Amino acid sequence: MLYPNVRETIIELSKTHRVFIVSNCQSGYIEVFLDYFSFHDLFEDILCFGDNGKPKGENIRLLYEKNHLDTAVYVGDIQGDYDATMQAGLPFIHAAYGFGQIDHPVEKIDALMDLPEVMKKIG
Repeated sequence: MLYPNVRETIIELSKTHRVFIVSNCQSGYIEVFLDYFSFHDLFEDILCFGDNGKPKGENIRLLYEKNHLDTAVYVGDIQGDYDATMQAGLPFIHAAYGFGQIDHPVEKIDALMDLPEVMKKIG
């Protein structure tokens, strides 16, 4: 099951931002997710541990560089996401509705549908 309004939120966000997925999952998992929910059109690129054996922080940086991004922000729900984002040298938004807490003060969202508005605030 998905959180409410995932498709609508990503469509809204993609009007002003490029959208990607980075995960620690095995190869093929993201593709199955995208296939199952018919989300291929929502994400520009994906990268995961199973694709190259690299940790999330390196993969965040690799996707950033591969896609020639000038700026980016990572949205995650656990401390490990925050730590990987700091390793990659990028800003972080805490998905506070998820599974974990973050030990540092960061921007947060209480629902996925809050993301486009928060992104407007931070650029």
